[in-house]
Amino acid sequence: MKNYKKNQSYRELMEDLALAVEKEFFYEAIFIEYAIFEDRTESLIRHSKLEHNLTPKEFDLYNKINLIINAQEFKSFYCNKHEIVKILNEVNDWRKVRNKLIHDLVNTDFTSDDVKEIAIKGYELVTKLNNKSTLVNAYFDAKNK
Repeated sequence: MKNYKKNQSYRELMEDLALAVEKEFFYEAIFIEYAIFEDRTESLIRHSKLEHNLTPKEFDLYNKINLIINAQEFKSFYCNKHEIVKILNEVNDWRKVRNKLIHDLVNTDFTSDDVKEIAIKGYELVTKLNNKSTLVNAYFDAKNK
């Protein structure tokens, strides 16, 4: 996808996420948040030029997070300063709770308040990861010129 189209799609997705949270469509918010986490982790890997041997099937959020947090490239002073690994560990914790909810929706013990809490936490993490991944990606772009 061309950069301008992706930027437009991303902007619309962020607007949809904000609206979903505002209107209390928390399942929709969680769905969008997960997609954004998938995109942001892929972007971090691409900009860092991190080599991996993950197959397309293995290139999921769990494996992307683990790849990043274990990579030497993300242990630099700059990445530590922006707490990218810390944020991704929080995203991974969120992912586990989200998976428990989504994959056993019918039999889940989660209440409406729990779903709201997951959505709000995801929204906060999306905001953090968006801000920090932009900075870290720019760092890697400059470093890899």
